Amino acid sequence: MVKEVKWTKYLWLSLLSFGAFMLEYLSIFAFEVIILHVDIQNYTMQQRSIHCMIMAIMWAFFIGILLLFSRKHYHFPERGSKRDKISFKSWIVTLACFIGCKIMTFIDWHTLKIVGEAQGKTVFQFCAQYLYYIFEVMLVLLIIIYGQKAIEALLKKESSIPFGGIILAMTWGAFHFVSRGVGLEIWNGISTMMFSVLSGIMYLRLNRKCLYSYLFIALGYLL
Repeated sequence: MVKEVKWTKYLWLSLLSFGAFMLEYLSIFAFEVIILHVDIQNYTMQQRSIHCMIMAIMWAFFIGILLLFSRKHYHFPERGSKRDKISFKSWIVTLACFIGCKIMTFIDWHTLKIVGEAQGKTVFQFCAQYLYYIFEVMLVLLIIIYGQKAIEALLKKESSIPFGGIILAMTWGAFHFVSRGVGLEIWNGISTMMFSVLSGIMYLRLNRKCLYSYLFIALGYLL
């Protein structure tokens, strides 16, 4: 029999997943500045690619440890899916959320994000950037999963309200108001918060299936 897990433990895992984004500062100011002697005020494209590779490795290690801990102590996320088949209505809502995500990225890039990212980059630089994004989306999904589980554990019932997406919006989303270090960026923050909530809705509508949720969130963010 699995012992009931206090809701705050799931919340801490959600917040810890957001905290993993702060590893970027460790990479910049420890590995890159001190060890690699990188001038962060004058990043070259090649140095940016190396930064992306370092972050992918750090995040992969973090995600692996977090999931091992969560599975061992909380038996969550559950392996496999025992949930019902995704309804037609849920697919429609998911598609609508996905389109909403793409509209926001189109406003940012004036084209598909993947097309905009490819411009001016070598194959290595493009692949390094997208490897970075792949692990970033994994952290995004973890914030949603554990955030949703935390509030539902508090309420002692499942909910159709995207609490995980709201927590994502309040952390990762809100951070994008200042994430680029060039002052307050209103649209960047607002659009990322909206993307966060839409991602939380997709997670619920896809019956909390991690693989499907990851694919839709990743495509919504990266395509």
